[in-house]
Amino acid sequence: MDDDSLVAAARDLVMRPFPDDGPSRGSWLVGETESVPGGHFAPIASSPSLYETPADDDGTIGDIYERVYTDFKIRRRQAADALAAIWGPPRPYSFAAELERFWADHESLSPFEYDLALFTGEDPFPSWRRHDRLVALLLGQMDKEFPIVLTLAVIAGP
Repeated sequence: MDDDSLVAAARDLVMRPFPDDGPSRGSWLVGETESVPGGHFAPIASSPSLYETPADDDGTIGDIYERVYTDFKIRRRQAADALAAIWGPPRPYSFAAELERFWADHESLSPFEYDLALFTGEDPFPSWRRHDRLVALLLGQMDKEFPIVLTLAVIAGP
């Protein structure tokens, strides 16, 4: 997704209502566009999964993933600059509290909070408050079988 498309998508998703029902675990974790109760997700970039590929077998998967993360972090900075041009500088936000709750008591998180916490980990990401929503540039990988994904997220509340 280029910067103009990103800005247009962010503006649209901020105003779009969230669905009232639907899956609590979305395909956004594999880099697909998805709207679920409490969130909209639009992929900016995603890598293929390298799980059980020759790169996984020969041990080069770590180097490949490191390069992908480096490239996606650069792309996230560019995306943050594009959104900062319309909304001002981002504020760091993280799901560290939710991740801590996960480690303490798996039962205390909703499936949606679980996905957000495990996908992003405790690292802060650029975010903006728009009305009652959090606009975020999330970068993560749900598990080793999943691709690395950089996604634009518009989330209710937190």
